Amino acid sequence: MADRFEPVLLDNDDTRLRRAWHPVGRSVDVGAEPFPARLLGTPLTLVRDGVVARAGHGREDEPHSPVRVVEGEAWGVQEIYGLVWVALEPPVAELPRIPEWFDPAYHSAVLTRTTTVGAGVLIDNFLDVTHFSYLHRQSFGRAKAVTDEGYSIIAKGDFVQLQHDTVLQEGRRQNNGEFGQRRIATYTYWPVYITHLQMYFPVDGDEAAATLVCQPESSDLTRAYVLVLIPRTDPGLDDQVRFSRQVLDEDLVIVERMADPRLCLSVRSELHTRADRAAVEMRRTLSDFLDACTVAQSTDAASAGASVPAAEVLA
Repeated sequence: MADRFEPVLLDNDDTRLRRAWHPVGRSVDVGAEPFPARLLGTPLTLVRDGVVARAGHGREDEPHSPVRVVEGEAWGVQEIYGLVWVALEPPVAELPRIPEWFDPAYHSAVLTRTTTVGAGVLIDNFLDVTHFSYLHRQSFGRAKAVTDEGYSIIAKGDFVQLQHDTVLQEGRRQNNGEFGQRRIATYTYWPVYITHLQMYFPVDGDEAAATLVCQPESSDLTRAYVLVLIPRTDPGLDDQVRFSRQVLDEDLVIVERMADPRLCLSVRSELHTRADRAAVEMRRTLSDFLDACTVAQSTDAASAGASVPAAEVLA
């Protein structure tokens, strides 16, 4: 009998992931010339039938030149959130709605990095707020330990939402004369590899958002995309992109040192603290999603077998 504490590790090219939408490139990078991509170890080539990419802001019916897969097999292609997405098999769920991307009051940019860490580990790290004080001390300006104070979580089966109220930039004087920048952050995770962060700074009334999306290219490579969104009234988009790149690079420094780059799905196999509640619920939600992928694949396989003529089976 299997040990109930034995780790269940999610490979980056797990075949169940074929039943989900994944990004394969930025919209601005896919044009009329063949664009090579890799998803779950499957090589793909995409082209755009025209020159108009879909920006995604303000209009859901924005005219754009469609993208198609010309080499490799895929079930479908769609373009949204400044990215081109591919599902290798019929997906068990649609992509979530990210409201800022349809709000004309926002503008955006998409940065990307490639890493040897599994996609699940990157999402897990993004949901961890307790490492701010030691990993992001320079970027977040937080030296005091971050705990689960001001931490609440909602798990609804198909998504996990974490709200965290904390103070960053401890040495910065705010407009009200106090030191430190209070930030109320709401993280929302959807399977497979999407986490959206909404930020509100109550002292100044500022808002911003960022979305981490991961493309499992192969068993040992992941491409991470960070979608940066700020109000158009804020001229600091380039500064926010540089800051987001700094934070991502700081994260990669630590996670790329992990002995095993795969996400451990079994919560009993690791030590989790109260501050890991979002990570635990993320694992449960992701595991349920993967189970749904297994059922869908098994159902399709059974249907395909039943549709084979008896004469072919006997032959």
